[in-house]
Amino acid sequence: MDAQTWDQLSTTYFDQISSPFEHEVVNPLLSFLDALPGRENLTVADLGCGIGNLLPFLSERFRKVVAVDFSSGMLKQARVRCPRENVAFYRRSLANLTHFHGQIDVAVAVNSVLSPKLSEVDQILSEIAATLKPGGTFAGIFPSMESVLYEGVLILEKEREQAETEEEARRRVSKLIGPRHYDFISGLYTEGDDQQKFYYSFELRKRLQSAGFKNIQFGKVLYPWGDNHSWFDFSGQPRMWDWFVRASLGRNKPD
Repeated sequence: MDAQTWDQLSTTYFDQISSPFEHEVVNPLLSFLDALPGRENLTVADLGCGIGNLLPFLSERFRKVVAVDFSSGMLKQARVRCPRENVAFYRRSLANLTHFHGQIDVAVAVNSVLSPKLSEVDQILSEIAATLKPGGTFAGIFPSMESVLYEGVLILEKEREQAETEEEARRRVSKLIGPRHYDFISGLYTEGDDQQKFYYSFELRKRLQSAGFKNIQFGKVLYPWGDNHSWFDFSGQPRMWDWFVRASLGRNKPD
């Protein structure tokens, strides 16, 4: 989505966007940031800060917070949400973070690297890496394509229980998810005029390595079934997830 679309979403964000900061979501990002040694002396950047969900948490724990978004509507909401003196707001594209190169100790990106253009994804990841000081830390949350496939399998198995044949079950699944279109090679999700990037873990690791990141580790942000998080309620089954990624720059041991 472009900046104008995000501006329009800024006042109804929680009605339309699945957030990793909702109450029932298991989000390891917060405990990871809370445990960073010496964080009270560090500068952290929230890259793609949106309406500022994470900013109060960051401003209470870090010396300085740099909040970046390309949507003026989102930044307006973020300023209201977190008016603390140690937070500085900037309207910038994540594809050009030259202003912050070499200045950030900890860079955070929460579902903000969503461009459907793979060249822009690579540019953004390289720019994030460039903002970090040597040995700096990156913590990101990325939409998971494996999770989409997982839910699709659950839907198919449910339809198989009700259909007379597997062919009928597949047809019913296609009808159920027909308005939602995925390119499983590029990892793109299309609905209407909007496109969004999803990531396979092996692909995301490769892109992060190409951007210069080391010590890449994966975890999961776990979402409850139903509401904005899934098409159907499969309560009792393991949850769907986004990828939580930790990585670093500098003279570190290789992966």
